[in-house]
Amino acid sequence: MSLIIGPASELAQFDSDSFGTVTLLATEHVRVLLAAFEPGQEIPLHAPEIDLVVAVVEGVGELFAGDRVYPLRAGDVAVVPAGQTRGIRARAARLVVLNVVRPPPSAGDHARVAAGAAWPQKREPTADPAALIRAEHGELRPHLEHLRALADEVEAAAEQPLRERLRQAAAFLRGGILPHAAIEEATVYPAVDRLLRALGGGTATMALEHVLIGARVEELERLVDSEPYDGPTRAELRRSLTALEAVLRGHFEKEERVYVPLLAHLAPAESAALAAGLEAAASEGHQH
Repeated sequence: MSLIIGPASELAQFDSDSFGTVTLLATEHVRVLLAAFEPGQEIPLHAPEIDLVVAVVEGVGELFAGDRVYPLRAGDVAVVPAGQTRGIRARAARLVVLNVVRPPPSAGDHARVAAGAAWPQKREPTADPAALIRAEHGELRPHLEHLRALADEVEAAAEQPLRERLRQAAAFLRGGILPHAAIEEATVYPAVDRLLRALGGGTATMALEHVLIGARVEELERLVDSEPYDGPTRAELRRSLTALEAVLRGHFEKEERVYVPLLAHLAPAESAALAAGLEAAASEGHQH
């Protein structure tokens, strides 16, 4: 038996025709293998007289066990007793699972199709949380435009009307935006976080913020070159600068409070490689 170590996603072997397998260990008592599924691929339903332990390494999919279908995501484990109907499939994303079977399957085990068992037909979801979130954001966005308009009028508006409008804006933020944020943190974020871990996209939101920051910078550059610097242009400049300051401050805070502490868990060699990459990038940036 040889030593095998490495990221499971790199050890796995995908096949366009059928799910791929890599045997990590095979003895007379047990077999351990990596199964890799492209979207839509599956292990057909069968009922071998062997115990199965499944650990989901990467992606999302489904496990048929007994007479039910269970969702699978990276980090999940399952134990299916011998003789029980089982099957695994990927849906819309790749799936990599570690399968441990005991005793090792015989040539006829996978041919033991479970009588009467079948994957259930896919049903349309009865609820659409994404639509609910988009709808609520749609209701909130006009209020954000009000905040922008108010910012543009701050310098010229009379004090008493301005004070009243500012109180209304603060009441909206306190009674509308903050409860919205609390609900998302309690419901949406835990669900999304699990999917991000499963699909390997935990930093995608931060990358999107970089795109948005780039768009803000382009907007500011356009305004800087405007002629002349009249009142509306100055107001746009003020708004653009304020927006950039806010998004950058928030972005830095998220990086330093959420992502930077995670770097303490890197292995020494990983830390050294990351530091070298950062220093090289910084040095190259200073040369331009």
